[in-house]
Amino acid sequence: MMTIAATTNSTEGENVTPLGIVTIIVLLSLCGLAGNGTIVWFLKFGVKKNPYSIYIFNLAMADFLFLLCMALSNVLNRPEFGPWSQTISEAFKRITYLAYTLGLSLLAAISTQRCLSVLFPIWYRYHRPQQLSPLVCAVLWLLAILENLVAIYFCVIQKETKNPCQKVDLFFVFLIFGVFTPMMCVSGLILFIKVRRVSSKRRPARLYITILVTILVFLICALPLAIHWFILFWLNMSKRLKMIFYDVAKIFSCVNSTANPIIYFMVGSQRDKRVHEPLRVRLARALGDEETSPTEMMELRSDRHGAQDGDEDTNEKFPGVTARYGDPQPI
Repeated sequence: MMTIAATTNSTEGENVTPLGIVTIIVLLSLCGLAGNGTIVWFLKFGVKKNPYSIYIFNLAMADFLFLLCMALSNVLNRPEFGPWSQTISEAFKRITYLAYTLGLSLLAAISTQRCLSVLFPIWYRYHRPQQLSPLVCAVLWLLAILENLVAIYFCVIQKETKNPCQKVDLFFVFLIFGVFTPMMCVSGLILFIKVRRVSSKRRPARLYITILVTILVFLICALPLAIHWFILFWLNMSKRLKMIFYDVAKIFSCVNSTANPIIYFMVGSQRDKRVHEPLRVRLARALGDEETSPTEMMELRSDRHGAQDGDEDTNEKFPGVTARYGDPQPI
């Protein structure tokens, strides 16, 4: 998703990011690098893997790359730290756009998968491919790389003409605002309804809260950066106004990537425990894959086929529910 990179080079060259903005971005990035690095370390060596921790592991790597390249690209753009090779500066920008795209698609994937587990709990438990999460992550990495290679070709190699680059941008506008963002919003809305329904009976799973808060923070803080890259740049607006929006969007995007580890640790904390808990324990609790209980599945079966024969149908068509868990216990 780097189609705008080549065309923004001239804009960034004429309007250098103020030193104060660069300082804020660097400080936020350093905090985010420490937080996301901790997440990557814990999920690699200290926390038991589940389908959602795999997504969060890849999301933390994307945020780490994004913050690193965001800080370095803004520092390299300052005249006090130059002159730097244009190739080096351009490389950091490319990785920045790739990491942003990857983070967006991963959030859409994790929210959609959790939404499927809510809408189709029996299928999700017994028929979901075991390697679905690693496969989806690998596909999204490959997709992000291919997108950026296409953008490099049309917006850097053939940068003399703007028409092909603008067409590529239009495609990515559709991809971001027509596919990934609606997927997150619809899935998030379904999860929110689930949380509201469950919260009246018992405490909702922490994973719901983790996903919902992460999506909300992304929509508020990170989406404006894509709006600038792929929409505002092509509009006939004041350059100063564009740069002000761009500087603010960069700060907010760094806030988003820095806030994600804080969200995980806060959601995973226990309010009723006075003893300080290790961060690894909090992270494992926040990302715990609390699947649909046998009682909830039998209630779903009863709703669909009638309460009078719910128990018989469950034993005949879904023997794994009773065989694996025994008689369902009240929640």
